[in-house]
Amino acid sequence: MRFALLVFAVVPAFAQKWTTQYFYDQLHKQMEITDLAFPTAQTGIAVGAIYDQVSGSEKYASLLTNDGGAHWSQESLKEFPRSIFFLNEKLGWMVTDKALWATIDSGRTWKKQSDQIKPDKKLDPPTTIGLLLRVWFVDETHGYGVGLQKTIVETKDAGRNWTSVGAAAKAPGNPAITAFTRIIFSDDKRGVILGGAQPARTDEGWAGSLPAWMDPEKASKRKKISALTIVVETADGGATWGSVDAPSAGQVASARFAGNEGLLVMGYDETYQWPSDVYKLAGVGLERVYRDKSPRINDALLFAGPRMFLAGVEPTGKMNSAPIPGKIHILQSSDFKTWSEMKVDYKALARQVILAGPDASHVWAATDTGFILHLVTP
Repeated sequence: MRFALLVFAVVPAFAQKWTTQYFYDQLHKQMEITDLAFPTAQTGIAVGAIYDQVSGSEKYASLLTNDGGAHWSQESLKEFPRSIFFLNEKLGWMVTDKALWATIDSGRTWKKQSDQIKPDKKLDPPTTIGLLLRVWFVDETHGYGVGLQKTIVETKDAGRNWTSVGAAAKAPGNPAITAFTRIIFSDDKRGVILGGAQPARTDEGWAGSLPAWMDPEKASKRKKISALTIVVETADGGATWGSVDAPSAGQVASARFAGNEGLLVMGYDETYQWPSDVYKLAGVGLERVYRDKSPRINDALLFAGPRMFLAGVEPTGKMNSAPIPGKIHILQSSDFKTWSEMKVDYKALARQVILAGPDASHVWAATDTGFILHLVTP
Protein backbone atom coordinates (compact mmCIF):
# COMPACT_ATOMS: atom_id res chain seq x y z
CA MET A 1 0.00 0.00 0.00
CA ARG A 2 2.85 2.38 0.87
CA PHE A 3 4.52 1.65 -2.49
CA ALA A 4 1.26 2.30 -4.35
CA LEU A 5 0.87 5.70 -2.70
CA LEU A 6 4.44 6.63 -3.63
CA VAL A 7 3.87 5.75 -7.28
CA PHE A 8 0.63 7.75 -7.33
CA ALA A 9 2.44 10.79 -5.95
CA VAL A 10 5.29 10.61 -8.48
CA VAL A 11 3.44 9.81 -11.70
CA PRO A 12 1.66 13.18 -12.23
CA ALA A 13 4.97 15.09 -12.40
CA PHE A 14 6.15 12.87 -15.25
CA ALA A 15 2.75 12.85 -16.93
CA GLN A 16 2.51 16.64 -17.23
CA LYS A 17 2.54 17.94 -20.77
CA TRP A 18 2.00 21.14 -22.74
CA THR A 19 -1.11 21.09 -24.91
CA THR A 20 -2.44 23.70 -27.35
CA GLN A 21 -5.28 25.77 -25.90
CA TYR A 22 -5.42 28.34 -28.68
CA PHE A 23 -4.05 28.80 -32.18
CA TYR A 24 -4.73 31.71 -34.50
CA ASP A 25 -5.59 29.78 -37.66
CA GLN A 26 -6.70 32.12 -40.43
CA LEU A 27 -5.87 31.66 -44.11
CA HIS A 28 -2.97 33.89 -45.22
CA LYS A 29 -2.81 35.54 -41.79
CA GLN A 30 -0.50 35.09 -38.83
CA MET A 31 -0.61 36.36 -35.26
CA GLU A 32 2.52 37.36 -33.40
CA ILE A 33 1.91 37.31 -29.65
CA THR A 34 4.24 39.89 -28.10
CA ASP A 35 3.37 39.38 -24.42
CA LEU A 36 1.29 37.22 -22.09
CA ALA A 37 -0.01 37.66 -18.53
CA PHE A 38 -1.95 35.37 -16.19
CA PRO A 39 -2.53 37.34 -12.97
CA THR A 40 -4.77 34.48 -11.72
CA ALA A 41 -5.37 30.88 -12.70
CA GLN A 42 -8.58 31.92 -14.48
CA THR A 43 -7.72 35.30 -16.00
CA GLY A 44 -5.33 35.50 -18.94
CA ILE A 45 -4.41 38.24 -21.41
CA ALA A 46 -2.30 37.94 -24.55
CA VAL A 47 -1.49 40.85 -26.87
CA GLY A 48 0.01 41.00 -30.32
CA ALA A 49 -0.24 41.85 -34.00
CA ILE A 50 -2.06 40.10 -36.84
CA TYR A 51 -0.34 40.25 -40.23
CA ASP A 52 -2.11 39.75 -43.56
CA GLN A 53 0.39 37.95 -45.77
CA VAL A 54 -1.49 38.87 -48.96
CA SER A 55 -2.17 42.58 -48.52
CA GLY A 56 0.75 43.26 -46.19
CA SER A 57 -1.54 45.05 -43.76
CA GLU A 58 -1.50 44.59 -39.99
CA LYS A 59 -3.87 45.09 -37.09
CA TYR A 60 -3.46 44.75 -33.35
CA ALA A 61 -5.43 42.57 -30.99
CA SER A 62 -5.67 41.02 -27.55
CA LEU A 63 -6.86 37.55 -26.54
CA LEU A 64 -8.80 37.27 -23.28
CA THR A 65 -9.90 34.34 -21.13
CA ASN A 66 -11.73 34.19 -17.80
CA ASP A 67 -11.91 30.40 -17.51
CA GLY A 68 -8.26 29.37 -17.48
CA GLY A 69 -7.91 29.30 -21.25
CA ALA A 70 -10.83 26.98 -22.04
CA HIS A 71 -12.26 29.81 -24.16
CA TRP A 72 -10.58 32.88 -25.67
CA SER A 73 -12.14 36.05 -27.08
CA GLN A 74 -10.42 38.48 -29.42
CA GLU A 75 -10.53 42.25 -28.89
CA SER A 76 -9.10 45.00 -31.09
CA LEU A 77 -6.26 47.26 -29.98
CA LYS A 78 -5.45 50.66 -31.45
CA GLU A 79 -1.65 50.41 -31.40
CA PHE A 80 1.14 47.85 -31.56
CA PRO A 81 1.52 46.30 -28.08
CA ARG A 82 5.10 45.98 -26.83
CA SER A 83 4.41 44.59 -23.36
CA ILE A 84 1.83 44.28 -20.57
CA PHE A 85 2.00 44.28 -16.77
CA PHE A 86 -0.80 43.30 -14.37
CA LEU A 87 -0.79 44.24 -10.69
CA ASN A 88 -3.82 42.04 -10.01
CA GLU A 89 -6.65 40.34 -11.84
CA LYS A 90 -8.29 43.60 -12.95
CA LEU A 91 -5.65 46.33 -12.99
CA GLY A 92 -2.99 46.37 -15.69
CA TRP A 93 -0.94 48.54 -18.03
CA MET A 94 0.07 48.14 -21.69
CA VAL A 95 3.05 49.75 -23.38
CA THR A 96 2.47 50.36 -27.09
CA ASP A 97 4.64 51.95 -29.73
CA LYS A 98 2.79 55.25 -29.24
CA ALA A 99 1.49 55.39 -25.67
CA LEU A 100 0.88 53.85 -22.25
CA TRP A 101 -2.59 52.44 -21.60
CA ALA A 102 -4.34 51.17 -18.44
CA THR A 103 -7.20 48.74 -17.82
CA ILE A 104 -9.40 48.14 -14.78
CA ASP A 105 -11.37 45.23 -16.27
CA SER A 106 -8.76 42.59 -17.14
CA GLY A 107 -7.99 44.02 -20.57
CA ARG A 108 -11.51 44.30 -21.94
CA THR A 109 -11.15 48.06 -22.28
CA TRP A 110 -8.07 50.29 -22.22
CA LYS A 111 -7.69 53.98 -21.36
CA LYS A 112 -4.75 56.03 -22.57
CA GLN A 113 -2.58 57.27 -19.69
CA SER A 114 0.22 59.11 -21.47
CA ASP A 115 2.07 59.43 -24.76
CA GLN A 116 5.26 57.52 -25.44
CA ILE A 117 8.48 59.05 -24.21
CA LYS A 118 10.10 60.99 -27.05
CA PRO A 119 13.67 60.09 -28.12
CA ASP A 120 16.65 62.40 -28.12
CA LYS A 121 17.14 62.92 -31.86
CA LYS A 122 20.59 64.41 -31.33
CA LEU A 123 22.06 61.02 -30.43
CA ASP A 124 23.95 59.06 -33.09
CA PRO A 125 22.65 56.69 -34.31
CA PRO A 126 19.28 58.45 -33.98
CA THR A 127 15.90 56.82 -33.42
CA THR A 128 12.39 58.09 -34.08
CA ILE A 129 10.38 55.54 -32.07
CA GLY A 130 9.04 55.86 -28.52
CA LEU A 131 11.52 54.86 -25.83
CA LEU A 132 9.40 53.01 -23.25
CA LEU A 133 9.57 49.20 -23.52
CA ARG A 134 8.25 47.87 -20.18
CA VAL A 135 6.67 49.01 -16.93
CA TRP A 136 6.42 47.57 -13.42
CA PHE A 137 4.07 48.89 -10.74
CA VAL A 138 4.60 48.28 -7.03
CA ASP A 139 1.10 49.52 -6.22
CA GLU A 140 -1.87 51.14 -7.97
CA THR A 141 -0.11 54.46 -8.58
CA HIS A 142 3.64 54.00 -8.09
CA GLY A 143 5.57 52.43 -10.95
CA TYR A 144 8.70 52.44 -13.06
CA GLY A 145 9.36 52.24 -16.79
CA VAL A 146 12.45 51.24 -18.76
CA GLY A 147 13.48 51.44 -22.37
CA LEU A 148 15.77 52.69 -25.11
CA GLN A 149 18.40 55.42 -24.74
CA LYS A 150 19.09 54.43 -21.09
CA THR A 151 15.51 55.22 -20.10
CA ILE A 152 14.53 54.68 -16.46
CA VAL A 153 11.47 56.71 -15.40
CA GLU A 154 9.15 56.82 -12.39
CA THR A 155 5.45 57.62 -11.99
CA LYS A 156 3.40 58.29 -8.87
CA ASP A 157 0.05 58.83 -10.59
CA ALA A 158 -0.52 55.50 -12.38
CA GLY A 159 1.43 56.44 -15.49
CA ARG A 160 -0.06 59.82 -16.36
CA ASN A 161 3.22 61.62 -15.70
CA TRP A 162 6.81 60.37 -15.65
CA THR A 163 10.06 61.70 -14.22
CA SER A 164 13.59 60.50 -14.97
CA VAL A 165 15.43 58.40 -12.39
CA GLY A 166 18.94 59.72 -11.79
CA ALA A 167 20.43 56.21 -11.72
CA ALA A 168 19.92 55.95 -15.46
CA ALA A 169 22.26 58.82 -16.21
CA LYS A 170 24.87 57.47 -13.78
CA ALA A 171 24.87 53.98 -15.26
CA PRO A 172 27.62 53.32 -17.84
CA GLY A 173 27.00 53.05 -21.54
CA ASN A 174 26.46 55.38 -24.48
CA PRO A 175 22.73 56.32 -24.44
CA ALA A 176 22.54 55.94 -28.22
CA ILE A 177 23.27 52.20 -28.02
CA THR A 178 22.13 51.41 -24.46
CA ALA A 179 18.71 50.04 -23.56
CA PHE A 180 17.12 48.77 -20.37
CA THR A 181 14.89 45.88 -21.43
CA ARG A 182 13.78 44.19 -18.19
CA ILE A 183 12.47 45.39 -14.84
CA ILE A 184 11.29 43.22 -11.96
CA PHE A 185 10.61 43.64 -8.26
CA SER A 186 10.79 40.66 -5.91
CA ASP A 187 8.83 42.64 -3.28
CA ASP A 188 7.95 46.27 -2.61
CA LYS A 189 11.56 47.07 -1.70
CA ARG A 190 13.94 45.09 -3.90
CA GLY A 191 13.93 45.85 -7.60
CA VAL A 192 16.28 45.05 -10.48
CA ILE A 193 16.57 46.68 -13.91
CA LEU A 194 18.61 44.93 -16.58
CA GLY A 195 19.87 45.98 -19.97
CA GLY A 196 23.01 46.64 -21.90
CA ALA A 197 24.96 48.49 -24.54
CA GLN A 198 25.28 46.86 -27.96
CA PRO A 199 27.74 48.57 -30.35
CA ALA A 200 26.83 48.57 -34.03
CA ARG A 201 28.92 46.39 -36.34
CA THR A 202 31.12 48.63 -38.50
CA ASP A 203 33.87 46.24 -39.61
CA GLU A 204 32.01 44.85 -42.64
CA GLY A 205 30.42 47.87 -44.25
CA TRP A 206 26.87 47.41 -45.50
CA ALA A 207 27.24 43.63 -45.50
CA GLY A 208 27.63 43.66 -41.71
CA SER A 209 24.06 44.91 -41.33
CA LEU A 210 22.56 41.94 -43.20
CA PRO A 211 20.69 39.31 -41.14
CA ALA A 212 22.93 36.41 -40.17
CA TRP A 213 20.65 33.84 -41.80
CA MET A 214 21.34 35.32 -45.26
CA ASP A 215 24.95 34.10 -45.05
CA PRO A 216 25.20 31.59 -42.15
CA GLU A 217 28.79 30.56 -42.82
CA LYS A 218 30.08 34.12 -42.88
CA ALA A 219 28.00 35.10 -39.84
CA SER A 220 29.46 32.29 -37.76
CA LYS A 221 32.98 33.59 -38.50
CA ARG A 222 32.30 37.23 -37.72
CA LYS A 223 34.52 38.95 -35.22
CA LYS A 224 32.90 39.01 -31.78
CA ILE A 225 31.82 42.46 -30.65
CA SER A 226 31.93 42.91 -26.90
CA ALA A 227 28.69 44.19 -25.41
CA LEU A 228 28.03 45.55 -21.94
CA THR A 229 25.46 44.13 -19.51
CA ILE A 230 24.16 46.62 -16.94
CA VAL A 231 22.29 45.90 -13.71
CA VAL A 232 20.61 48.71 -11.75
CA GLU A 233 19.29 47.74 -8.29
CA THR A 234 17.34 49.17 -5.39
CA ALA A 235 16.81 47.68 -1.92
CA ASP A 236 14.62 50.46 -0.55
CA GLY A 237 11.72 50.71 -2.98
CA GLY A 238 13.46 53.10 -5.34
CA ALA A 239 14.66 55.69 -2.84
CA THR A 240 18.23 54.92 -3.91
CA TRP A 241 19.69 52.99 -6.83
CA GLY A 242 23.09 51.52 -7.60
CA SER A 243 24.49 49.98 -10.75
CA VAL A 244 27.06 47.38 -11.76
CA ASP A 245 28.22 46.41 -15.23
CA ALA A 246 30.32 43.77 -16.93
CA PRO A 247 31.46 42.89 -20.47
CA SER A 248 29.14 40.40 -22.12
CA ALA A 249 28.86 38.36 -25.29
CA GLY A 250 25.09 38.72 -25.46
CA GLN A 251 21.93 40.45 -24.29
CA VAL A 252 19.44 39.91 -21.48
CA ALA A 253 16.51 37.82 -22.75
CA SER A 254 14.56 37.28 -19.53
CA ALA A 255 14.70 37.80 -15.75
CA ARG A 256 12.41 36.34 -13.06
CA PHE A 257 12.30 36.41 -9.27
CA ALA A 258 10.76 34.27 -6.54
CA GLY A 259 11.63 35.66 -3.14
CA ASN A 260 15.39 36.15 -2.87
CA GLU A 261 16.20 33.85 -5.80
CA GLY A 262 16.05 34.65 -9.47
CA LEU A 263 16.73 33.36 -12.99
CA LEU A 264 18.53 35.37 -15.68
CA VAL A 265 18.52 34.30 -19.35
CA MET A 266 21.21 35.60 -21.71
CA GLY A 267 20.91 35.20 -25.47
CA TYR A 268 23.79 35.22 -27.97
CA ASP A 269 24.24 35.62 -31.70
CA GLU A 270 25.94 33.29 -34.18
CA THR A 271 29.46 34.41 -33.28
CA TYR A 272 29.12 32.69 -29.90
CA GLN A 273 29.37 28.91 -29.53
CA TRP A 274 26.31 28.72 -27.26
CA PRO A 275 22.84 30.06 -28.16
CA SER A 276 21.99 31.01 -24.56
CA ASP A 277 22.90 30.75 -20.89
CA VAL A 278 20.69 30.61 -17.80
CA TYR A 279 22.02 31.94 -14.49
CA LYS A 280 20.78 31.70 -10.94
CA LEU A 281 20.62 35.06 -9.19
CA ALA A 282 21.28 34.90 -5.46
CA GLY A 283 22.59 37.84 -3.48
CA VAL A 284 25.20 39.62 -5.58
CA GLY A 285 26.49 36.52 -7.37
CA LEU A 286 25.69 34.65 -10.58
CA GLU A 287 25.80 30.89 -11.02
CA ARG A 288 25.22 29.29 -14.42
CA VAL A 289 22.56 26.59 -14.10
CA TYR A 290 21.81 25.68 -17.74
CA ARG A 291 23.72 25.67 -21.02
CA ASP A 292 23.22 23.54 -24.11
CA LYS A 293 23.73 23.70 -27.88
CA SER A 294 19.96 23.41 -28.30
CA PRO A 295 17.48 24.86 -27.58
CA ARG A 296 17.98 28.61 -27.54
CA ILE A 297 16.27 29.60 -24.28
CA ASN A 298 13.93 32.62 -24.61
CA ASP A 299 12.21 32.81 -21.23
CA ALA A 300 12.17 31.45 -17.70
CA LEU A 301 9.61 31.21 -14.92
CA LEU A 302 10.44 30.69 -11.24
CA PHE A 303 8.22 29.85 -8.27
CA ALA A 304 8.83 29.23 -4.58
CA GLY A 305 9.61 25.64 -3.71
CA PRO A 306 11.59 26.01 -5.88
CA ARG A 307 9.89 25.06 -9.15
CA MET A 308 11.11 26.52 -12.41
CA PHE A 309 10.58 26.31 -16.16
CA LEU A 310 12.72 27.23 -19.16
CA ALA A 311 11.25 27.76 -22.63
CA GLY A 312 13.15 27.87 -25.89
CA VAL A 313 13.24 26.99 -29.55
CA GLU A 314 15.36 24.51 -31.44
CA PRO A 315 17.30 26.48 -34.09
CA THR A 316 16.62 25.55 -37.69
CA GLY A 317 19.91 24.79 -39.41
CA LYS A 318 23.11 26.31 -38.04
CA MET A 319 21.75 29.71 -37.09
CA ASN A 320 20.51 30.66 -33.62
CA SER A 321 18.43 33.51 -35.00
CA ALA A 322 17.03 31.99 -38.20
CA PRO A 323 13.59 33.46 -39.05
CA ILE A 324 12.10 30.00 -39.60
CA PRO A 325 10.01 28.69 -36.67
CA GLY A 326 11.46 25.68 -34.88
CA LYS A 327 10.42 23.04 -32.38
CA ILE A 328 9.50 24.31 -28.91
CA HIS A 329 11.35 22.94 -25.89
CA ILE A 330 10.21 23.44 -22.30
CA LEU A 331 12.26 22.15 -19.39
CA GLN A 332 11.57 21.97 -15.66
CA SER A 333 13.65 21.69 -12.49
CA SER A 334 13.20 21.77 -8.73
CA ASP A 335 16.83 22.31 -7.74
CA PHE A 336 18.47 24.57 -10.37
CA LYS A 337 20.69 21.61 -11.36
CA THR A 338 18.71 18.76 -12.90
CA TRP A 339 16.57 19.74 -15.90
CA SER A 340 14.03 17.42 -17.50
CA GLU A 341 12.45 17.87 -20.91
CA MET A 342 8.67 18.16 -20.93
CA LYS A 343 6.32 16.90 -23.63
CA VAL A 344 5.12 19.73 -25.90
CA ASP A 345 2.49 19.59 -28.63
CA TYR A 346 4.58 18.77 -31.72
CA LYS A 347 2.39 20.98 -33.95
CA ALA A 348 3.45 24.13 -32.09
CA LEU A 349 6.44 25.85 -33.70
CA ALA A 350 7.93 29.24 -32.86
CA ARG A 351 10.84 31.66 -32.94
CA GLN A 352 10.11 33.09 -29.49
CA VAL A 353 8.26 31.69 -26.46
CA ILE A 354 6.81 33.63 -23.49
CA LEU A 355 5.92 32.00 -20.15
CA ALA A 356 3.31 33.23 -17.66
CA GLY A 357 1.35 31.96 -14.68
CA PRO A 358 0.43 32.79 -11.07
CA ASP A 359 1.85 29.58 -9.57
CA ALA A 360 3.64 26.36 -10.54
CA SER A 361 0.36 24.49 -11.04
CA HIS A 362 -1.05 27.02 -13.51
CA VAL A 363 1.40 27.91 -16.27
CA TRP A 364 0.96 28.96 -19.91
CA ALA A 365 3.26 29.60 -22.88
CA ALA A 366 2.60 31.88 -25.87
CA THR A 367 4.50 32.07 -29.14
CA ASP A 368 5.20 34.58 -31.88
CA THR A 369 3.36 32.22 -34.24
CA GLY A 370 -0.04 32.50 -32.54
CA PHE A 371 -0.01 29.47 -30.20
CA ILE A 372 -1.03 29.47 -26.53
CA LEU A 373 -0.01 26.30 -24.70
CA HIS A 374 -1.13 25.13 -21.25
CA LEU A 375 0.65 22.86 -18.79
CA VAL A 376 -1.77 20.07 -17.89
CA THR A 377 -1.67 16.92 -15.76
CA PRO A 378 -3.71 14.12 -17.32
